[in-house]
Amino acid sequence: METEQVKAMTEEKIYDIPLRKFYTESSRRKKAAHAAKGVRGFIARKTRSGNVILSTAVNELIWSRGVAHPPAKIRVKVKKEGEKVMADLISATPATETKKENSGAAENKIPEPKKQEEQKKA
Repeated sequence: METEQVKAMTEEKIYDIPLRKFYTESSRRKKAAHAAKGVRGFIARKTRSGNVILSTAVNELIWSRGVAHPPAKIRVKVKKEGEKVMADLISATPATETKKENSGAAENKIPEPKKQEEQKKA
């Protein structure tokens, strides 16, 4: 009975998938297709499951800039329910989000330029 409960539980993980390595060597007119197949392969390898279903948001993001220019990275939430694996989109570029969070301190150190009106008064 315990094994049935374990199978029924869902597992969720978040992956940053580098798409560039899937399409760098392919021709211009096949880059988005290779990226989509690469996402499926990446998730299948990480979850040890052959039945991977991409959400429409993931597919539309890969194809959003056309067949020749898919994004370099995406962040995906993967839910595994038994044999079935679903991939939902979280964000398009995970690297830029972390840079924005960490660069807040550097922005505060830059002094603001004085306005011309204040300089004339002084």
